[in-house]
Amino acid sequence: MILGNYLAAATVFCLGLFTVLCRRNLVKIVMGLSLMEASTYLLLVSMAYRRGATAPVLSSPPAGQSPEQLVHGNVADPVLQNFCLTAIVIGVALTAVFLTIAVRVAQHYRSVDSRDVKALKG
Repeated sequence: MILGNYLAAATVFCLGLFTVLCRRNLVKIVMGLSLMEASTYLLLVSMAYRRGATAPVLSSPPAGQSPEQLVHGNVADPVLQNFCLTAIVIGVALTAVFLTIAVRVAQHYRSVDSRDVKALKG
């Protein structure tokens, strides 16, 4: 099951990378970057998974388990889950900034094709 999540994350990342490298439309490039971000979210959540684990914060241990068993690593990793939530917030802000830049470029150059934007060439 977890191997499937890792393969799905790699596939989605490769699709996003393909979109960024092969498309000229600025909006599609932003969508490719969002796909790459989504793949990292899936990877982080998959890395935090542990079979048979419980939530890290409980008022009392589940039936059949003692507090000592929970101390010895039978809980899900909350750090990666927190990183994922933080990454989602940052990703939404970055996507908004990138789309704002795409709209401004479209207003100035009357095109969203990256080939038509001469000022961005180095």
